[in-house]
Amino acid sequence: MKIFITGQPGVGKTTLLKKIYNFCREKSIVVCGFITEEVRENRFRIGFDLITLGDNQRLNFASIYKETPYKFGKYFLDIAALENVMDRIFCIEAEVYIIDEIGKMEFFSERFKEKIHKIMENDKLNIVASLHRDFVKEFKKYGKVYYLTQDNRDLVFEEVKQEILILKK
Repeated sequence: MKIFITGQPGVGKTTLLKKIYNFCREKSIVVCGFITEEVRENRFRIGFDLITLGDNQRLNFASIYKETPYKFGKYFLDIAALENVMDRIFCIEAEVYIIDEIGKMEFFSERFKEKIHKIMENDKLNIVASLHRDFVKEFKKYGKVYYLTQDNRDLVFEEVKQEILILKK
């Protein structure tokens, strides 16, 4: 099972992945991966944190303040921090990987990119991931792509839940 969620910024992709994670936990499905949360100062986004699933470790991945050799737009990327948690993100016991997101910032890490491509090539590995809209063409050959909108969020959640339940049978 390979499921990708794409859509405009702010439509609810991360919220949907959090709901899917909670659903998996309720069904005793082992999940690894990460959720991305915005870091805000007053009303302004200043970066992104990654929260590893399972142990809920938070690490700052992108920041306008913490200078690193890697920069995407106005954000400096802490690729070393991402790569330090790769074993937890891609744990071997996972029945489902939840990845938020497969995107341009994450692909600054060659190790992350390699892991994602290995998952795509292995039919036995399952993933539910938010996917940057620029990557839809590349990834749609691997599985189902949902274009999330405010109108279809509940429907997409129900369909993804059914796909996951099929895994448990």
